[in-house]
Amino acid sequence: MWEVFVEYRLYPTYIFEFLAAVAGIVYLSMNKNVRKADKFLVYYLIFIFFFDFLAITYGLYGHVYDFKYFEFINGTRFTSHLWITNVLSLITTTAYTFYFILQLNSKLWQRIIIYLTGIFLITSIISYFLTDNFFKTTATYPYVFGAFLICFSIAIYYLELIKTDRILNYRSELAIYISIGLLIYKLAITPLFMFQRYIRVSDDFEEVYSNVLDVANLFVYSVFIYGFIRMILEVKRSGQKVLIK
Repeated sequence: MWEVFVEYRLYPTYIFEFLAAVAGIVYLSMNKNVRKADKFLVYYLIFIFFFDFLAITYGLYGHVYDFKYFEFINGTRFTSHLWITNVLSLITTTAYTFYFILQLNSKLWQRIIIYLTGIFLITSIISYFLTDNFFKTTATYPYVFGAFLICFSIAIYYLELIKTDRILNYRSELAIYISIGLLIYKLAITPLFMFQRYIRVSDDFEEVYSNVLDVANLFVYSVFIYGFIRMILEVKRSGQKVLIK
């Protein structure tokens, strides 16, 4: 099974996910009074590493062993791993949006983004019921809406940042690095993602799509890692464990 894992080049993303989670854990261990938002992010990265690992194991086990010992799955819609990908899309969008909600001081903007997140979850789940996309493909609507929601949350974070004294200490804002990684990732992947249906009819597009997705994943986690390293160096440079309340 792991030969297939290597053959399809599935390992680089998971290595970088692991490194990002480890970098986050090191940061938390050095900064006991880290922001709640940053602590939530690290816990999320740990969760997403294990979730992705279980998801790919599920898909490979079905592909290689045809769900041996779990034959009851065969013949059902759950033979494909795409339903897990669609669940992950909802989790990822909600988590990153919540992370930037925690960065905000404005209760009004917090309520607005929470409201939009609720609309996103409800309408995305409805779209799954109204179509067969949940089991057959990575659904476009939740992904595009989710990309908009994350980018919108980042934009509000930027607006609040430049209006307060926090902009003077932007180097101690882990969210700056997280936002840069996510913005570039979403702006690069979302347009290509909208044409993913052509994967089934064009081998060339499939190769381009896979390569761009791999590079984008490596990029976003590399930026996360860099951000954590910068925060660790800031803690060391300050000579204290308390960096931010």
